[in-house]
Amino acid sequence: MNEFMKDRYGADDLTTTLGITGMILALAGNLFQLSALLWIGLALAVVALARAFSKNQTARVRENEAFHRFAARIPVIGPLVAKSASAGSGARSKTDFKRQARTARTMWRDRKTKSFMKCPTCGATLAVPKGKGKMIVTCPKCRTKMEARS
Repeated sequence: MNEFMKDRYGADDLTTTLGITGMILALAGNLFQLSALLWIGLALAVVALARAFSKNQTARVRENEAFHRFAARIPVIGPLVAKSASAGSGARSKTDFKRQARTARTMWRDRKTKSFMKCPTCGATLAVPKGKGKMIVTCPKCRTKMEARS
């Protein structure tokens, strides 16, 4: 299988969106006896598979970027797509994953003695001792002061 997928594009956000949408439409078309919806869903799933197995990587990257530009303008979906697009390349994503795993382990280890909250300004994770009531917390990263309940 590795040899088969060697020069293929693989799955990106557009491929995943097409595949999931296709499966949902096919399922809905099958459940409600709507053959047109079923065929549209199957067509979307086939397009997603064709994109994933494509060897024309430059065209697929351009299509995915156009999808991100389009989806960024949709009010609810836009911020989600922007986050996944800015996740970055392989090396940065790997270090981000390691950092998130380390943070999760620390939060799990200290769950009985500390409450964790996010800074509303910079998004840094703050640890507040549990059982102290309301307190004023200062973010060490951006120096924003906020009231926290522990």
